[in-house]
Amino acid sequence: MKILFFGEPLIRLTPTHHQKMNDCRDLTMYYGGSEINIAKTLAGFNIPSKILTGLPQDPIGDSFLHFLNQYHINTSSIYRNHQRLGLYYLEDGFGIRSSQVYYDRQYTSIQDIDISQIHFDELLKDITHFHFSGITVAVSKSVQDALKVILEEAKKRQIIISMDLNLRTKMISVEDAKYQFSRFAKYADYCFGIDPIMSHENNLEMFDRNHASIETIEKRMKELQSVYAFKAIFHTMRTVDKNNINRYYAYAYQDQLYQSVILETDLLERVGSGDAFVAGALYQIMNQASMQDVIDFAVASGTLKCTIPGDSMFESVENVQSLLKNNHEISR
Repeated sequence: MKILFFGEPLIRLTPTHHQKMNDCRDLTMYYGGSEINIAKTLAGFNIPSKILTGLPQDPIGDSFLHFLNQYHINTSSIYRNHQRLGLYYLEDGFGIRSSQVYYDRQYTSIQDIDISQIHFDELLKDITHFHFSGITVAVSKSVQDALKVILEEAKKRQIIISMDLNLRTKMISVEDAKYQFSRFAKYADYCFGIDPIMSHENNLEMFDRNHASIETIEKRMKELQSVYAFKAIFHTMRTVDKNNINRYYAYAYQDQLYQSVILETDLLERVGSGDAFVAGALYQIMNQASMQDVIDFAVASGTLKCTIPGDSMFESVENVQSLLKNNHEISR
């Protein structure tokens, strides 16, 4: 089994010590991007991963390629060109001041891929799973066009497809995301998230997850599974209290509703924990685990990432499973 990702590589820059961009002197830098983060986490779980994307033909691109290679991620389908890597800046909030994200990702290398030059028999050889995100859909029209071709080729070969509906409103409006994400969700076998996709043609409002009962969540998940014929759909829940304790759990719907264990931890960094959840779920799906094991392991993976700085993690399956064996950290 082997999984292919299509997504945009990113560099994250964050001022240290909760400083704002206008007065910071020191920055931390991390390589990431949603699909990159998931591929790295799966590499820690010994799942072979392959990336289809673009990188600039310059020293920064060389460095990012080295980053991927050191985690044994297959980079044979990365196209080098004269565009650039995307950047995003994260200002960590403090107290009542919220965190802020600023994007700089126009004219990036993934947008310069010529899909007509790809040999799909070679690209998809030995691939059993394909994953992409709503972030990738939101990058540009050219990326959407390329993604559509990849999905059609994957479907021809009966490759299992998963999509993460992670919405970035600084990249795409809610209304546009509703239409575009719904269009691409029709290809997916597994869906991470319950919005922004449409359960019917007039469903343009976002689901009110903060005030939803478990019955309302189940109804939404059941409707979406029926409309899109998903094998399963996932929905995560989390709270962070005033003591910076992260409480994380999830639901899955696969002909019935499943609820995961609830894990709590001191929160070091939230960035990338959603990607770690997806990686954990994909690991168990690829190993044909029960749905209960899928969401329990995924929540443990996402929770472990909350204790690790950076955009991604590289941890063993045993380290994730150890969280589920420590009853002091779990409530049901």
